[in-house]
Amino acid sequence: MARPRRFQSRPLSLPLFLLHSSLLLPLISYVRGQRYDVNDERAPVVERRREQVYRAADVCAEEVGTSLGEDFLSCVVEGLERDGKNGDGDAFPVPPHSFHPLTVHGGRDSANHGLMLLDLLRNYTCDRVEDGGSPPVRTSIWTYDERINLDAVDRMSCPAHLVDDDEDEDEIVDWVVRTGFLPAGDDTGRPGEYTIEEAEKQCEGTKACGGFTYKLGDGPKQTIWFKGLENGRLSRVNKSDKWRSHLLPRKPTIPRRCLVDVDEEQEAEEEEYAPPTEYEVEIIRDEPLVAVVPHFASDADCAALMKAGKSDEHMGRAQEFGQGATEYRRSYSSNIQVDYEDRSDPITRFSERMFAFVRDVGGYDVHGPGQEPINAVLYRRPGDEYRPHCDGPCHGGPYNRGDRVATSILYCDSSDDGGGRTSFTRSGLMVSPRRGSLLLFTYKYENGTVDTGFTEHSGCPIKGGRKWIATQWYREGVDYDRDWESYAYDR
Repeated sequence: MARPRRFQSRPLSLPLFLLHSSLLLPLISYVRGQRYDVNDERAPVVERRREQVYRAADVCAEEVGTSLGEDFLSCVVEGLERDGKNGDGDAFPVPPHSFHPLTVHGGRDSANHGLMLLDLLRNYTCDRVEDGGSPPVRTSIWTYDERINLDAVDRMSCPAHLVDDDEDEDEIVDWVVRTGFLPAGDDTGRPGEYTIEEAEKQCEGTKACGGFTYKLGDGPKQTIWFKGLENGRLSRVNKSDKWRSHLLPRKPTIPRRCLVDVDEEQEAEEEEYAPPTEYEVEIIRDEPLVAVVPHFASDADCAALMKAGKSDEHMGRAQEFGQGATEYRRSYSSNIQVDYEDRSDPITRFSERMFAFVRDVGGYDVHGPGQEPINAVLYRRPGDEYRPHCDGPCHGGPYNRGDRVATSILYCDSSDDGGGRTSFTRSGLMVSPRRGSLLLFTYKYENGTVDTGFTEHSGCPIKGGRKWIATQWYREGVDYDRDWESYAYDR
């Protein structure tokens, strides 16, 4: 029987770069990847729209106490709507929209472009450096044991006749905790009174069990409903602050090729492993998950990555997929290829740690072979930025195997002037680029659908200094035999 270790939760008490008018006058303005004309005739209109949004935003920032969060976004939009109803003939033309996440529907007239509202809100929040980053709703502890993880990778990926079938009694099960409840149905047995530890052991010992759900109550024991797997997966967790759901991570499939040849000579060698390490995980949002791990990377990790990512003069202008250099993303980038068969490479071992984190905390079946390379990105001039975008599908439809499911961003170099934060533009979240910290956000739900726009994000313009990040995109269903490119170009 595997020895469970909970993903421990500790509740917390929660206590653009400004678009100046001179920068709104170029002949072409970029809004969310689309261009709209701002000629001399239209420029005063655009500047007036900016002033209207910023004036409403100032009021709401004072009222709400911050420019972060969905309450702030809804306050600004509703304030602009009130201005229009009060008879101002030149009020901001608020397009049809919905909240959670903030989405506009239509409104594409040139200078009154419907997406201009979202763009100006993003610019305003990027410039409010005094608001810092979004506070976590809770913190958790994730333990990484390099020996157990790398041994498990070998066991999963090597031929059966080379693998010892004896169970590792010290194997750790990382439970994933979500805020909310699993819907009625798919029960495995009757509900009962258990402590959380008892419930986890009970579920682990039941083949059909994939997790359990309970309403928060007083005392050590809760009324637990155990849930089974439907079509190999749990139902989606429905949001509710009064409920919690504990999900047992799905066992990963077996890659078709062995990463490391296990033979008698290698088994006789004593490989050096880093000692087990605990990492504090700041949960910014439970679903879709946004989490930050301070001190995930050491100075040595960042130095190795930055060296592999080439020097400034050898980094090329960033490109959009299938396109050339773009003003939509003002930065410089290069790819870092990871050799997953070379365990002596510090980048390989660091990458394995990232994938283990995404498997344990995100609950995804992801492994290094066949994945996209690490993308090193440098922002080095004031104003360098990445405009709002989604890394994977964010239309709310079904997930296609081989698509991206999650993104991690490692911050290895950043200035202390407040610029360069990562903004989740339609849900009001903000993450500050702390050196060595890892940001993870996911966009595939447990019911097989994808995000509806909560994970649309942007890199706020830097104000000075430099910002160097390493981005890893994660896909399910890739391996040596069918890598990410075979999916990317098949679509």
